[in-house]
Amino acid sequence: MKKLSLLLLSVFIISSCTSTDNEDETLSTPVIAINFVDTIFLPKNSIEINATITGRPGQIQSILWKKTAGGNALFENDKKDITVTNLEQGNYSFTLTVTNNNQSSEQSISFSVSNEKVLYNLDFEDSNEGFTTSLFGNYTAGKKLRNVPEETNHCGTVYMGKKEDFTDWLTYSYIGNDSNFVATNMGTCLGYFVSAIEKEITFTEDFTSNNLSIQFQYYKPGDFSKWGNYNLEVAIYENDLNNTSEPIISFFPEANSEGWCLFNEKISLKKGSYKLIIINTNAQTAIDNIILYKNN
Repeated sequence: MKKLSLLLLSVFIISSCTSTDNEDETLSTPVIAINFVDTIFLPKNSIEINATITGRPGQIQSILWKKTAGGNALFENDKKDITVTNLEQGNYSFTLTVTNNNQSSEQSISFSVSNEKVLYNLDFEDSNEGFTTSLFGNYTAGKKLRNVPEETNHCGTVYMGKKEDFTDWLTYSYIGNDSNFVATNMGTCLGYFVSAIEKEITFTEDFTSNNLSIQFQYYKPGDFSKWGNYNLEVAIYENDLNNTSEPIISFFPEANSEGWCLFNEKISLKKGSYKLIIINTNAQTAIDNIILYKNN
């Protein structure tokens, strides 16, 4: 009789644990993270918005995007990642609602569409935008910025590609950007190195009163300085470069564990030609959507 009682008790305990696990799974609330650029410059009138949804696999019941503010916009409202088109000048807000077994989560975002005059829009979608390797890096200067699959020796420079083209490194994989960007392929590299690319930029008028701005997206997800110098530098130099040249403008975006971030800063430059140089030092960094625009 005692053996039977113990057996029934064991069955009850196992059933109770199983029921609790299923209940936890049923009540799991999805967590939403959204990656986007918060300013679009006309004539570009579209934006990519990428969402990461964390929850138990197979439990998502519905995904719904809703525009809550702004002018004309076209988008598919039941996709996780969307491209919003037909935008016009003004401010927009969107809300994403995800339902998981009757448990819903919402995340709202806002962005603006500006008519400020864009002088350079370097998005790396259709080309390398004229960038070549720079003498400030450990790779031969003057080489065209290339796609990742075009070379097998990936150490000492950066490449253009999508996140699936790059090798993961210490679990980092440039997640959050599905377009082309420029990044270090650290997964195949051993040792310390500096990679640098450059492009000539020219201005036909003076911007000496902070009426010029630079904006870019960047990826610098962790602090790897324990292995030495670790930086992503965006710099503007005079056009006549040599090994002792110093930048006239230089930015060092901070590490951010959230992944892709937006950087925006007003600058002053005289009329003339310059070198825009991107320097990656010793670890996983990336840059995309470099925009130089005139403030109204």
